[in-house]
Amino acid sequence: MPIEMIVDDNNNNSFFQEIDDQDWILEKPISVFALDAIDRRVLKVADQRDAVQKKTFTKWINFYLSQKDDLYVDDLYLDLRDGHLLLSLLEIFTNQTIIRERGTSKFHALRNIERCLECLEQDHNIRLINIRPEELVNGNPKLTLGLIWRIILHFQ
Repeated sequence: MPIEMIVDDNNNNSFFQEIDDQDWILEKPISVFALDAIDRRVLKVADQRDAVQKKTFTKWINFYLSQKDDLYVDDLYLDLRDGHLLLSLLEIFTNQTIIRERGTSKFHALRNIERCLECLEQDHNIRLINIRPEELVNGNPKLTLGLIWRIILHFQ
């Protein structure tokens, strides 16, 4: 599925609607109060961009995962942490079976993410800069979005 089809979302621009300053700022650390209005606006735009990317990337992943069993991503940052869905996505693109850890501990999640990153870097020559398994297992939003973007660029 082309990424453009996902972004359109039936011309619904709800992600770009103004966020009320009071509601938005309540979710932020107290240091945001020290910023001037322009800096706060920059942070709001960045948050909106991240929300759009999260929704778009989730739809893109779900389109491909729907081709295999009953796999589904609900929350991108949480559902990819154990590495199982990422490995399933790679299996779809590579038509290979990737051995995975079946346990539920953090060790197993780290090993699954390591396998995913190794597959991308070694087998597909995808350069992954500063994306460490620990960050993905911890659900780091920026690095999760970055990894998915690299996967989209390579396999789309």
